[in-house]
Formats: sequence, C-alpha cells, structure tokens
Amino acid sequence: MKTILCCLCLLACAAVSLAAQGGGKKEKGRPDLSGTWQLDRSKSEFGVFVERPVAHAEVTLAIEHRDPELKIRRTLKVRGREETAQLVYHTDGRGETNPGLFGVARVESKTSWEGNKVVARTRLKRKGLRGDADLELTEKWQLSGDSKALTYTSVLLGEFGESQVKLVYRRGAPSGGRD
Repeated sequence: MKTILCCLCLLACAAVSLAAQGGGKKEKGRPDLSGTWQLDRSKSEFGVFVERPVAHAEVTLAIEHRDPELKIRRTLKVRGREETAQLVYHTDGRGETNPGLFGVARVESKTSWEGNKVVARTRLKRKGLRGDADLELTEKWQLSGDSKALTYTSVLLGEFGESQVKLVYRRGAPSGGRD
C-alpha cells in the first residue's frame, strides 16, 4: 500500500510540474537578431518608395542583440553617397531616440516584444503643405524560422493613409567581413 501511495504521489507531483511548464512544452526563447545582414531587393517591397533612390540602395545591417538592448549599425549606399547610423532599441519599453534617414529627423520610439517580433512604435509630427501632420510609425523585425532571413516592416499612418515597406535581409557579410 505504501508503494502505491508513493507512486501516486510521484505521479501527482509530475502532473503538477508538467502543468506549470505548459503541458511539457518548453517555451521558446526570444530570437537573437545578431549578425550581419544584406538587403535582398528581389524579396523586398518598397511601397511608395519604389521609384525613389533609396529603393536602389545597398543596405547592410550589423546587429548586436543582447536583450533588452538591440544595437543596429545601418549602412546605406545610394548614388555615391554613404550614410552609417548607429541605432539602439530597448525591448523593455523604456524608450529611445534614433536618427532618421540621412539626418532628416530624430525618431523617438518605444520598443517591446510582441511574440517573436521586436516592435518599435513612434508618434511623429511633420510639417506638411497643409500644416503639421500627426504620423504613427510601427517598425517590426522578425527572424525567419531557419535564422537565414530577417524581415523588417514599417507601416506609416497619417492623414494621407497608410504606407508600408517590407525589407528582407539575408544573413551574410560584405566582402572582407565576417558574420
């Protein structure tokens, strides 16, 4: 009888332990976006920017990701002009300020995890032809299941409607570099 009670007690403990762990499923850790990434223009969608020079730029991202800090060194080469920007995001929601493209603006955002995506949300005021315009920018970074592609999407909402850009990056290093 003691043996049966002991076995039942062990089974009950095991069941409670499995239930606490989500039925035996181990929760996946958040993805590490670290690496060197090259823009794959053939897989990207530039939206309203398709005819702009930036859609033809060579873009490299060098990412160091140690959660909650996500550091991105973004290098753009377009029409003989090169810009490198250092971007820092904090996935714990504390907020950050980063430069916009070609020094046009400073972008203040708040960043957090949404599932397996890093999401930065920004509210912007821009001077337009009809006065100040309120804009909302949402940026998302998501690693593919095989960790070979990084997809960046940005959605800009404003009085003009919605504009979306999807950039797909492939893991790789520029010539002479290492991943």
